[in-house]
Amino acid sequence: MNIKPYRSGMIGTAKQTVQLHRSSRNPFVRFGVSTLSMIWNGARSAIRVCVNADYRSILLMRLLNSKNVHQTTSRTFMDRYPDIFAACRDYFDGKQELKILSYGCSTGEEVLTLRQYFPTAHIVGAEINRNSLAVCNSRPVDDKITFIYSTRDEIQKHGPFDAIFCMAVLQRKPHYIAEKGIRSLKKIYPFEKFEQQIIELDGLVNPQGLLVVHFTQYSLSDTAAASRYEALGHYDQSNYTSPVFDKNSDLIVNPAPQNIIFRKVRM
Repeated sequence: MNIKPYRSGMIGTAKQTVQLHRSSRNPFVRFGVSTLSMIWNGARSAIRVCVNADYRSILLMRLLNSKNVHQTTSRTFMDRYPDIFAACRDYFDGKQELKILSYGCSTGEEVLTLRQYFPTAHIVGAEINRNSLAVCNSRPVDDKITFIYSTRDEIQKHGPFDAIFCMAVLQRKPHYIAEKGIRSLKKIYPFEKFEQQIIELDGLVNPQGLLVVHFTQYSLSDTAAASRYEALGHYDQSNYTSPVFDKNSDLIVNPAPQNIIFRKVRM
């Protein structure tokens, strides 16, 4: 007997029963169901904390370092944005001794990918999730690759940079936002937090360097740093299917695709 389908069926039935009784006219039934639901969710979270190192790391990160946290998921994979990486490689046209920052490098796949596009560059991967950073530090890499815990001071020690890649980092719960139809990010991920991070990264970009911001809920063009940059090429995040928001943190209906690659033309 295959236990997994049987167990999934039982859980599904239990969930349907709970949903049915949530709407009961009997206040004692509603209270009992709500209490059981809270106990179940608490127990499930406790189990995940014990057995899932990444979940535990994300939870601690959000509890102890919330002001510096943007995206919380550690999902990534190799060569995730080939067109963008290739465009940046071509922009530098074989220039040697580049310094590159992968901001929010997760478990390191982006850094390893950048090495393929920039064989001689010094590459720094900065990550705030300590579990992901441990994975990075377990990887066999060359002596021009460095992984660091992501703090403003630690990143500054390794800068400034010719290119900074900030890919799928400056956003919060994009799928949840879309699913719930949320029209304001003020309480979840306000524009001011995004803008402050862009300003910090801007301070680390060399003249004529690149700041690459992709898969984000806001636009760099709305920030105070925008006047120092111009878009490179026609690369945009038209394949970003999650909602985007304006500088007031309000939903933009039918937004124009946002630019991705920015060249620093003014200090």
